[in-house]
Amino acid sequence: MRLRDHSSGAASAARMRAHILRSGYTLFGQRVWTDGENFICRLFYPDYFSLRQILYNRSFTVIKSHCHAIGLCRKRHHWGALDKVRLKKLYPTGTRAEICAAFPGVEWDNICAVARYYGYRRKKRPYKLTGVPALDAVRSRCYDVKINMRELDEDCRTKTYFQKRGCRPQYPNFRAINRAAIYLGGHLIFHLPE
Repeated sequence: MRLRDHSSGAASAARMRAHILRSGYTLFGQRVWTDGENFICRLFYPDYFSLRQILYNRSFTVIKSHCHAIGLCRKRHHWGALDKVRLKKLYPTGTRAEICAAFPGVEWDNICAVARYYGYRRKKRPYKLTGVPALDAVRSRCYDVKINMRELDEDCRTKTYFQKRGCRPQYPNFRAINRAAIYLGGHLIFHLPE
């Protein structure tokens, strides 16, 4: 393309912009947004019902797209390849503050939704310590071999002890703890003071 074609196109665009400013209408017959309408949009922005009532000659989609065009709506974060790699690396083990700092301007719920979409999962937290050494050993071993408390109850036939009462250290059921220790490949040892 020659320079003459570019200059004629630029001159034509300038003429068209001047015509739009003079007439107040675009080529498709739509009215140009005025400063007063922009002020109304800024004043009533999140309330689209009020905007629709005040700007009755504009449709809902036009109002919504114009609010987005003048910068009232929050911009969507486009997840590129580098963002996905960073999220995949940080999401399993990073704290919430670290992950939010890595993606400024993106809310935590949106980060979690993107991670769910791509199949990234947070690493499971270890089970809480109860203060009973035998029960804590069983729970830490279950965490290491990735067995949850429901599976442990089913395999050891302890009803719901580890699911419901296993985290309460007041009255430990050593019979259930012994069954779980044997199931996990260990044994229970009692030490008596001399």
